[in-house]
Amino acid sequence: MAIANTKSTEIANLEASPPVANDRLLAGGRVRKKVATIEVAAADDDGSVYRLFRVHSGWHIHSIRILNDAITGGTAFDVGLYGSDDGAAVDDDAYASAVDLSSANVSGAEVAFEARNIDDAENKVWQDAGAAADGKTSYDLCLTGDTVGTAAGTITAILEYTGD
Repeated sequence: MAIANTKSTEIANLEASPPVANDRLLAGGRVRKKVATIEVAAADDDGSVYRLFRVHSGWHIHSIRILNDAITGGTAFDVGLYGSDDGAAVDDDAYASAVDLSSANVSGAEVAFEARNIDDAENKVWQDAGAAADGKTSYDLCLTGDTVGTAAGTITAILEYTGD
């Protein structure tokens, strides 16, 4: 056993000689919020995509909360990224997979780290999308209904991020 004195990236950068500037999106950035509400129809098929937000590749997402009506049989919704230009899936479960919406949730289930590791907490959207570099583009943050269910219902998503 040993006593540790471990420093985060922010502290290490501040104590470096000369000091290294910290990424303003991770250290002192302004938190912004978006809210979107969509309707799931009882006739929607598995594989349906519900586009919630347009997000920029350089943003840092730190919270995605889902509130919903009880959607009978709606047991598997993924939260991920699609191309905003071509609409194709980039990583349809980058943030969460198989989120169960069959019971009502009015307190907001946090899903931003359901599928990504906590050591990815400093990622930008382009990294969550699996890109090799920031293409300075946008993505659509979407729900994909793997098992949509048989009942209509309302889903509201709340996104918190830092970015311009």
